[in-house]
Amino acid sequence: MENNRANILAAVALAVHLNEEAEDEIDRAMLAAAQVVVLQLMEDEEPWVDAGKLHNLYRHRALEASWVYVTVNLNEYHTMNDAVFKMHFRMSRRIFELLVQTVGNHLNEKGRMQRHRTDLQDILLMVVWVLATPDSFRSVALRFGRRPTTLWYFYSYVIMALRELAPRFIAWPTEGERRTIKEAFERASGFPGVIGSIDGTHVYISAPVEDAAHFINRHDTYSMNVQAVVDHTLLVRHLHVGEVGSMHDNRVFRRSPLLHDLLKEGNERILNDDEHLLGDGAYPLTNFMMIPFPRDGPLTEAQCRFNRKLSQCRVRVENAFARAKGKWRRLKYLHARNPAIVLDYIVGSFVLHNFTILNGEQLLEEDELARPINNNQVLEDQVFDDEDDLQDLNADQQEDEERLEVASIRGLEKRIMYMENLI
Repeated sequence: MENNRANILAAVALAVHLNEEAEDEIDRAMLAAAQVVVLQLMEDEEPWVDAGKLHNLYRHRALEASWVYVTVNLNEYHTMNDAVFKMHFRMSRRIFELLVQTVGNHLNEKGRMQRHRTDLQDILLMVVWVLATPDSFRSVALRFGRRPTTLWYFYSYVIMALRELAPRFIAWPTEGERRTIKEAFERASGFPGVIGSIDGTHVYISAPVEDAAHFINRHDTYSMNVQAVVDHTLLVRHLHVGEVGSMHDNRVFRRSPLLHDLLKEGNERILNDDEHLLGDGAYPLTNFMMIPFPRDGPLTEAQCRFNRKLSQCRVRVENAFARAKGKWRRLKYLHARNPAIVLDYIVGSFVLHNFTILNGEQLLEEDELARPINNNQVLEDQVFDDEDDLQDLNADQQEDEERLEVASIRGLEKRIMYMENLI
């Protein structure tokens, strides 16, 4: 441990001494830290590289001396036609320019744009490329004519900025917006009162440095849980990130701020009596959460019809996850062992997902919303019992559990009423 610590400290000290990019002490320190992180990233991306040899090479300036810049003309990225630009950067040039303006304004407000050694537009090109591809930092750095350490420096403060912008672009719908969402879902499926569909997904990661066993999911791989509520346009309306991969969706929901908000009463309520989310059998049936009838016995025709219409709306959260992971490819697998970095990346990616929709990119046409689903997409066979999952809830969460019992009774009544009278 002491030898490793000495190696890291030596690498940091040498990085500060060698750094050619920074102009002041703070920048030198940040870039030095970035260089150490990139060494670890390069080790993670190529397991055959011996970490000790990497640090020795770095301490002897071999890594710096061996890095060969590839001649790159960044103007070629700026002059691409819009179709090619969108293929590579997952958004139109118009939306990209809005992103540059938005991130730039945020960095200026935070006092992080005191000098402009590299144009922010070029920085965003590099970072968006990293987010949109599974390429290593080394290959992206070559593509843009930069060192991996400099690229990591850009990447780290841009994804931090995107995470800080999340409350602006991932927001619960207002009453007027909820009215629009309800009408769209009901026109498409006949299911009334739907504000959004909820589900969880896993982002697969490298084994975390600490508590790695807790991140092992049911597929025996390391992951972090992501819970999202999505509306009819595939816009994410609520996002909860950070729970370990071993945690079930039901428990993630019970630990999330969303449940606490849904249980509020009076003027603090975020849903009206006729409004609800749609989930699968992993979620509790309540007056604010409709789930399908479980197939623990023969279902009536009315129950089957209820399940089909519910599933047609609920599948949109799966569509949103698929579109997000298709665009921001590192959501499929992230080479990172620090959960804080993973969290920033995930939130930043969903901010970009929403940013493109809010600025005019339509991911789902309304006629596609009304398209009938396949039989294998109908939810009706999930029965979930999670008595042991409630042991570690804090006092506020325990209070929420008591309120949840009351909401569950109302949910039973509401589901039967919808099945018999409205659908």
